[in-house]
Amino acid sequence: MQCTTIELPVDYANPASSTFKLRIGRVPASDPAHKKGVLLFPPGGPGAGIVSMFVANRAGNHVDDFRRWYDVVTFDPRGIGKSSPIRCSPQAVPKATPPSTVPPTQAQFDAISAANAAFFKTCFALTGGLMSHLSAMDTAMDVERIRQTLAPNAGLLAYGGSYGSAYGAAYLERYGSHVKALVLDGVVDHSVDLPTFMTRNVVAAQDEFDRLTRWCNANASCALHGRDVGAAYDKAVARAPALRTTVSQLLAAGSSPEYGWSFIARLLAQVNAGNMSELKKIVKSMSLGETSADPQLRAGKSGLFSGVFCSDYGPQRDYASFQRQAIAISRRAPRFAWKFWDSTPIAHASAGVLDCAGWPLPASYPPHRLQVGLHRNVMVANPTHDPATPLTAALSVWMQIPDARLLIADVDGHQSLILSQCAYRTQLRFFGEVKAPESVTLCPK
Repeated sequence: MQCTTIELPVDYANPASSTFKLRIGRVPASDPAHKKGVLLFPPGGPGAGIVSMFVANRAGNHVDDFRRWYDVVTFDPRGIGKSSPIRCSPQAVPKATPPSTVPPTQAQFDAISAANAAFFKTCFALTGGLMSHLSAMDTAMDVERIRQTLAPNAGLLAYGGSYGSAYGAAYLERYGSHVKALVLDGVVDHSVDLPTFMTRNVVAAQDEFDRLTRWCNANASCALHGRDVGAAYDKAVARAPALRTTVSQLLAAGSSPEYGWSFIARLLAQVNAGNMSELKKIVKSMSLGETSADPQLRAGKSGLFSGVFCSDYGPQRDYASFQRQAIAISRRAPRFAWKFWDSTPIAHASAGVLDCAGWPLPASYPPHRLQVGLHRNVMVANPTHDPATPLTAALSVWMQIPDARLLIADVDGHQSLILSQCAYRTQLRFFGEVKAPESVTLCPK
């Protein structure tokens, strides 16, 4: 991989005020004589960067497959990795966490908001102006500068997975005429508010856990076969609370034998038997992006996550509305309702509503329906059972982009590219010849 940096404005509305250096990573085409162009992977997360995309998940993203035809490029988004990473005070990281089984009370909501506000204040003080410019649209404008730098005479070829789909959709809205082919996969729907976004996420996580349970009941190879999987989960979480977020993240692997259903069942069985070794390994490996010995940079990961989400979805201040929705989702999905309000400063599986309690600024790129024209050169893709970005969100975004293609992969887990060979082949064909795939493609199991 080759790395370089480009200097970009912190604030595109005032480009002369200050700049930062954005780091780009490129895996060059293996056969330059037959190279078709540059394929960009805007990272997801928020919090992922070059290391997450092209080192930790190089195989999942098919980097070495795509490089047969393209220079494959990703980057550390602003505030991440080596692109002027966000700094926050480790002493100010909120210590109090919301309850895991019942919605927070008004007093808890207020206390978390105050603690977050104090923490965010240190992020603004230690980071400077960049902390105010972390929205999906800010990153979309960075993507345009990357295109101008690496492929100035060509339209954008890009795969935006997970939160990268939010960056891709923002780019489409602002620079639609510059898009040659764009895939949005594992799709974030930015037309809804944060509580609605999180309600969908919680329901999708519960659905995936229910599917794991049915699989385990039907397969003797499952470590919990013949046992009550839900009860085993509850017992394991009581022994090791870290399992709650760990299992939530592992559900994104779906039925994958490596880290999916069979691994989750084995992990729950091990914890209930008193063996914590595998849990410690997997928790350590789940940190997004690059690790740092600098405590301000480690604390900055939480500030970055909230900075992006709150810039896109706005501060959360209405406790009465929050309480109504939290109670409703607690009844519908009790084992995963905590995701609705979670604000734990870790490598997140998703945002909780309380991540933006105490955020001091209005949304700079607030939720809205996409304002775009006809785009047959856009493909919206999603698994049927995605616990992080449910299919309903992808269908919503697809209907906001007139004439866009739709790809549905009948698989469990997060992002069709990673989980389905059919989806990979369809997207590869789409990048090479936009007119090739059908308007709607269904990839079977």
